[in-house]
Amino acid sequence: MLDKLPPPCSDAGAGGPESNATAPTRRIEPSDANRDSAEAEGGVVVRLTPDFVSDQELYGIARDPVPPLYTEAQMIFDGLHYFNECVSGDLISVSSHFNPFRIDLRQIEKVPRVYTNLLVSTSTLHRAMQGDVSFVRSSALIQRDQDLFHFRIRALQDINYRISKPDLQTSDSTFMCVLCLLLSTMAQSAYTDWRVHLEGARKIIQMRGGIERLITQNPFLKPLVAFFMIIDVVAATTTPSTHRYMAAATSMALHYWEAEEGIFQSILAISAPYPEDLFQSLILVNYLRSISGKPKLALRRQAGTRMVLAKIRSFNPTEWAARMKGFRGWKRTGDGVQFDTSQEPQSSPTDNPMPVIRSSEISGFNLWLSVGVIYRAAVLLYTIRTLILDLPEEKGFLYEDDPTLDVEKLRVQTYQILARALVPLFHDIDCARQIGKLVFFPVFVCGMETSPDNSEQQEFVTRGLYMLGQTMGTFGPISAVDELRGKWAADTAVPEGQRVTWDDYFRGRPDFIFGF
Repeated sequence: MLDKLPPPCSDAGAGGPESNATAPTRRIEPSDANRDSAEAEGGVVVRLTPDFVSDQELYGIARDPVPPLYTEAQMIFDGLHYFNECVSGDLISVSSHFNPFRIDLRQIEKVPRVYTNLLVSTSTLHRAMQGDVSFVRSSALIQRDQDLFHFRIRALQDINYRISKPDLQTSDSTFMCVLCLLLSTMAQSAYTDWRVHLEGARKIIQMRGGIERLITQNPFLKPLVAFFMIIDVVAATTTPSTHRYMAAATSMALHYWEAEEGIFQSILAISAPYPEDLFQSLILVNYLRSISGKPKLALRRQAGTRMVLAKIRSFNPTEWAARMKGFRGWKRTGDGVQFDTSQEPQSSPTDNPMPVIRSSEISGFNLWLSVGVIYRAAVLLYTIRTLILDLPEEKGFLYEDDPTLDVEKLRVQTYQILARALVPLFHDIDCARQIGKLVFFPVFVCGMETSPDNSEQQEFVTRGLYMLGQTMGTFGPISAVDELRGKWAADTAVPEGQRVTWDDYFRGRPDFIFGF
């Protein structure tokens, strides 16, 4: 995300701590001559520091086996290299596609220091969660706990400085900083202050005139805007309808598809590749949940429920997967996604909705067919639970469009499809590592719909989430296990045949998001 963005005009010439944070970040390929010149000048070991380096310090670098400046530079290179190799791939859906989030280490002096601090701290945590023995022995990163907070605190100080300056608080670089901090915070915990950063990003977008104007001014922000949209919408699923931010968030999301034709295609390129129609449906469900406590809007909500239910049920995973066979991820310019329209659609038997995914097929038709089946089931279950079964009202309004509809039977069948479709993802460690990142929301919904007496399915979900958290280097899925266990315990405590509603469970609890 850092090496594709042009420098924000409003940041030019700004002062403040670590003033090199305003350096241009758009990738500039150096000539061989320039590269050789840079190496002759000692590389970036000295230039990484934001302060003036005296001759005495330079002399110390040559004589001291492990001087502080070299240690910090080594940490930065080690952290950014690790980010490129082990973290950046988790931010896109298919690793064989172009990745706009990788850092060009040859141009590291162009990377604002605030991003360096955030990415190194994120890499430190990710590496620790992998149980990497070499990480523990690293001479540069032996004090990883202190290093993590050291880099993170400096990043927070820099962001606070930017927000305090009127000419910087809504700039492209500040928006990038806040989104990076949001992603970094979510990786470290499903709780903490991620909500503050989400609302900060929302405020910047509103002050910039909305998403449409933001991406018109700088189309290279689309990878980050895609993450903002997905986090904003998914965060609303675990937010009670009465939450103070719920109404504003769901109302804003209703206008996302107005920003640009095909805007939701960008979601396909990141690590939560909701099919466009299902993502739009999820936005509508969240909005209908937000008005569920308003009797005057009951007719609107009921009509909306019928509409969104029909929209989700009409989604065809096979047709969608055939189109996704030509999906090529982000353009190399980073300002949109691309499809290879020359690809002939590949047919697939409609009686095989849950194909087994093998590592060799992760970029092929079976991957997208499975993703389509899984997300359709998850969004449908979330809709049935929150807009129909949890609400204490007569269900007659549902039968205006389909008199034969049996909601409970539909829920059970959909749950069975989701549970079976998730099984192959956790039988192969390679699939869990490469594909598990794509299905956080469906796995969580599967857990929320699992009955408290189904210990076998509970074990499958919790084991899968632990595996995802460890292989992906994020605490979000692991925190989700605690949430699901709390939900199962709450369901056990109510009278037989009853369940705690989705809204009631999350009401009054700390803000929670299951992560990316």
